[in-house]
Amino acid sequence: MFKKYVKPILLFNRSQAKAPNIILVYLLIWLLWHHRFFIDLFISQASVSERLHLALANNEHQYMMVLLLTGTFYGLRLLYLYFSQKADEIIEEDEPIESKIQNDQLFKENKDVIRLLELLEETKNKLAATRASEAQMKTEKIAAINRVRALQNELEEVKADLDIMVNSNAELTAKLKQNVTA
Repeated sequence: MFKKYVKPILLFNRSQAKAPNIILVYLLIWLLWHHRFFIDLFISQASVSERLHLALANNEHQYMMVLLLTGTFYGLRLLYLYFSQKADEIIEEDEPIESKIQNDQLFKENKDVIRLLELLEETKNKLAATRASEAQMKTEKIAAINRVRALQNELEEVKADLDIMVNSNAELTAKLKQNVTA
């Protein structure tokens, strides 16, 4: 039962990187611990030997403390690697699920699969209905475009007739004015 809860965590830990070199870890911790040494060494306005003496005098170099921190970090990292190796062994010794369950349980109905198939069938029906409505909308769109074009043609004909009538009316009005004045 404990394996069931630990297994996902162990699988995650399996993919983590290995521990860095102990010398690199020591140097990084030393640089963080003694950053003031470099600041004093480069900021002071004296000769090189006076700068070095001032930097050494102003900083208490606690090498044992840095070594203890490095050892602690590296020890924790090694413990982590040890436990991840043990976890790998636990995962690899685990038997496949098919060998743990009985043969009659392997091929029983699975409600999730049945529900998934029903959902797939329902989605397929919705897709068919959508395609049918899309085809109907296309035919309605084409019919509406044809009606608009027909109305536009009629409107252009009426406009042309109206222009002809306006021109005829203007000519007749002009002739009437000439006849009335003559």
